[in-house]
Amino acid sequence: MTYTGVDDLSKYESGTVPFTAAELEAIARFRENLSGLPDITFEGFDADGIRHLASEHGVGEARKMLHSFATDLLNGWWLAILSLKNDLPTGTDESARHSAAAARYVAHLTAQHLNACTKFEHAVTMWFLELDTNLSSPLYLNRDEDE
Repeated sequence: MTYTGVDDLSKYESGTVPFTAAELEAIARFRENLSGLPDITFEGFDADGIRHLASEHGVGEARKMLHSFATDLLNGWWLAILSLKNDLPTGTDESARHSAAAARYVAHLTAQHLNACTKFEHAVTMWFLELDTNLSSPLYLNRDEDE
């Protein structure tokens, strides 16, 4: 699955001035920067998937892939968001850096990124610490007392 990052921009304009042409151009450049990346929302990404990856390719290779996810995908995504923030034109209101619609959109992207980072970190932690993904609390190890 390829990340599109495309959603209905009109929801960010609700109750405020619509995006300007310059803002829409900046958003289009942002989306172009992310086109072709795999799904970076990490939906369905969990410790069991990492375990499967490690069993197929070996632990060392799995760690390299996880490192690449963190450095190339998550960091690249964050840098693209920062670039968008800098690329957006300054708002017309002296008290705001960007228009309300643009600020809402950037806030949404930031929250989406944080959510993906949290999912990624949780899955890696569960895998690395060999925690049972079926337990409701990550405090319980999936190991026998005798080990």
